[in-house]
Amino acid sequence: MVRRAAYRDGVTFDAVALCRERPTTEMTLGAMSSAGESLRVRTVERGGLLQLCADDGHVLATIEGPRLVQVPGEVRRLLGIDVADLPHAVWWVETWAPGHSRDGAAVAAAYVQALVAQTGGHSWSTR
Repeated sequence: MVRRAAYRDGVTFDAVALCRERPTTEMTLGAMSSAGESLRVRTVERGGLLQLCADDGHVLATIEGPRLVQVPGEVRRLLGIDVADLPHAVWWVETWAPGHSRDGAAVAAAYVQALVAQTGGHSWSTR
């Protein structure tokens, strides 16, 4: 798994946006800007992952591209939550940060909240 190998201690803060609407490029960029206007962005795995970095280059948060979850009950199975007002098909966008980084957790949470504000839906996190 990329995310676990990406951080030395293997511990992460995970946040998931469960989006009603598929996030567009514009929505993603807007949410990234909301997470911190001075953050630098780099791609990993041929653009399959985006990383939000501090000025010194260290990774604060990693963002996966949206995945459509269509199986009824899958969100409940994976996250242990029941989101009654969401349709069974949602766009899942996962973001994680090194568990030891307070700044990273704040960046990841801000990104997910901003994305959900634009697409509708719900968020979930490990904290």
